[in-house]
Amino acid sequence: MEAKLLGKIILYLSALSWLQSFLLLLFGSKKNEISDNLNKYGLWAFYSGILTIVLASIYLLFNILSYNFTLSYVWSYSSRKLPFLLLISSFYAGQEGSFLLWALFLSLVGFFLYLYLKKYSFEFLPLSFLSLVVFFITIILIFKSPFADIWETFPDGNIPKDFVPQDGRGLNPVLENYWIAIHPPILFLGYSLLTVPFVLLLSSFVKKDFYGFQKASSFWALLAAGVLGLGIMLGGFWAYETLGWGGYWGWDPVENSSLVPWIFVTALVHTLILQRVNGGFIRTNYILSWLSFVGVLYATYLTRSGVLSDTSVHSFVDPGKVVNALLLTGLGIFILFPIVIFFFATKSIPKENRRIGSFSRESFTIFGTIVLILAALVIIVGTSLPIIQDVIGAPKVALEPSFYNQWMLPIAILILILNALSLYFKWKDAQLNFITKQIILNFSLSLAFAIIFFLFINKSIPFAILVFSIVFAITINLKKSVEKILSGNLKLGAFLSHLGIALLFLGSLLSGGLEETKTINLIEGKQASAFGYDFILFKKEQIELDKPDREKYKFHIKVNSSGVSTVVKPIVYWSEFNNFEQPFFEPDIKTFVTKDLYFSPKSLAFTDLFSPITLKKGQKVPAPWSSNDSIHFVSYDMSSMHRNPNQNFFNFGLVINYFIDGKEFVDTVYSLLNLNMNSFNPVWSIVPTKDFSIGFIKFSPEENLENSTVELAFGQEVFIADVSIKPFILLVWIGVIFTVAGFIIAVFKYRHQINNTNFTT
Repeated sequence: MEAKLLGKIILYLSALSWLQSFLLLLFGSKKNEISDNLNKYGLWAFYSGILTIVLASIYLLFNILSYNFTLSYVWSYSSRKLPFLLLISSFYAGQEGSFLLWALFLSLVGFFLYLYLKKYSFEFLPLSFLSLVVFFITIILIFKSPFADIWETFPDGNIPKDFVPQDGRGLNPVLENYWIAIHPPILFLGYSLLTVPFVLLLSSFVKKDFYGFQKASSFWALLAAGVLGLGIMLGGFWAYETLGWGGYWGWDPVENSSLVPWIFVTALVHTLILQRVNGGFIRTNYILSWLSFVGVLYATYLTRSGVLSDTSVHSFVDPGKVVNALLLTGLGIFILFPIVIFFFATKSIPKENRRIGSFSRESFTIFGTIVLILAALVIIVGTSLPIIQDVIGAPKVALEPSFYNQWMLPIAILILILNALSLYFKWKDAQLNFITKQIILNFSLSLAFAIIFFLFINKSIPFAILVFSIVFAITINLKKSVEKILSGNLKLGAFLSHLGIALLFLGSLLSGGLEETKTINLIEGKQASAFGYDFILFKKEQIELDKPDREKYKFHIKVNSSGVSTVVKPIVYWSEFNNFEQPFFEPDIKTFVTKDLYFSPKSLAFTDLFSPITLKKGQKVPAPWSSNDSIHFVSYDMSSMHRNPNQNFFNFGLVINYFIDGKEFVDTVYSLLNLNMNSFNPVWSIVPTKDFSIGFIKFSPEENLENSTVELAFGQEVFIADVSIKPFILLVWIGVIFTVAGFIIAVFKYRHQINNTNFTT
């Protein structure tokens, strides 16, 4: 059986199973004489859906590991040259595979949700709605299948039916990094976990059981927030460490689309606490769980539909009209259906008459939730602007990071101050004079730091207020954490997360607001300086010589400062992936306690020192730098052209004899020949005993190779890079680690409270 046929059969069976699971468990939730049978068969369909998704995933992985390049997806994203870890990661490198990964994680999360519901004697209605979500993804997989063959994908390519590609195209070189094996799976697991609070609270409104299903929501919301937050954090670190953008967050539309659901689920975590304390906020929790889930769907539409391909560095290309229609249909259904359920059920919600004190932890939590929602709305509007522009016929332009920074500054200040003050208030009204006495020291210390920052670092009132709010939040959270530890109470999840947020803001302020960047030009053997550091490029090393699809160079640069020496090793390379047209860059970073030295390559340039010379094979001419020296073109080196008959890129070499100062030197000068583009890319090499390079820049062929001419240029290769000092960026990473750790600690706290939770008091 053809690979594509078996794969598609599995996907059709999976879609059918998930549809049956949705319908049977939905109607089985109605208590009647046949509900038990409906639930029984619905669960069998649910198991079948999980099994078929797992089988589809294993089958795709099998085709990847067996190098079945007749499948278009396998050919597009995998290659025989990829190491095992990256080969596994090619499973989700494209749209089709990432949809399958999402379906797989949703299925596995659904299985654990089933065990959870069974353990605590909940109804299985949430599994019905989760099945509907997976059903839509499997329908997309049917139309955008990872099991389509190359003849189906390229019908106009005149590809013979018996043609089997010898190798695949492989991953984008930017993705050939260990982070691809870590970041995307965690992010998709977070997306999948966000589905659970939504289906739990949706079930509570369908059944009008406003306290039953909601008992489980805190656990799943905390788990989703922790995992998704971890995924976002690792994505930022990946960008900072390997992509050379100079930062960890650029307010890219696709970055934003993962942040919005996290903000909503973080707000949900806090309002679920309010419900546990107050007994109300039932509608609020429903809306926030719905917004969290819809945020995931909207993120999927933004990243998978191609609408942001012109304005985002992360976005996939247009998957086609059918898939776009399915994405919009799914988004529309999960927007409208929960709204209808909400209005039908909301009148049945019991009224809560409990008063919320004006100065209580409840009121501060409410204000904080409102601020979080405002932050999410700002990001949504900014991110959606290119779509709005496209609808009205205006040019699509992504907003600059300054837009988000300006709007997020006052929001960050409010979040930090509310975070700090809420810890001093009880769930009932507190005495204001008592609170004032408690915070006077924190207030004074924070004000002092803000004044120092304003006078000596940055004369910006908004930034000074931000410094005040950061120090205020950090000192109060530290004080309260110490008090809890001394009292023997180690339930520090909330304090750790709040402290992490404050440290994150502090690190962002210092590393971003005080960052300094200078562009330097390096020539091998010569010194350049920036920020008190001396940089000397002393070695250019070609690496990954076993991979003929790339030309990759590591530049060894000595960094000296105050007698202390270290070495940075940024990388520049060209790849067959983009026909060797544009180089790729990888930065190098030296981390110190108080700062990062961030060295990011930008380009390679060449300065001509002498006029080029033209030679024929066997010809000897005076050297352009001295008439006493000479250059002899001995022969061609075309050995690389015989490696692979299907290879389009070759190292075309010239064997050169130099006669310099009475001594003879033999070398081979190469140029990268692109047969598809009919272009040359010289591989510059140092002329023996000189401080400049030679490059093979042109080949003029004749019928007789002996009469063909080559052109050689002479000059100095200039390595252009940005050197940045990022003060206290370590606080950013400590902050995000604390934030995520706080959520995870809270998960274990709530895991043991499900049977003891009382939402009615």
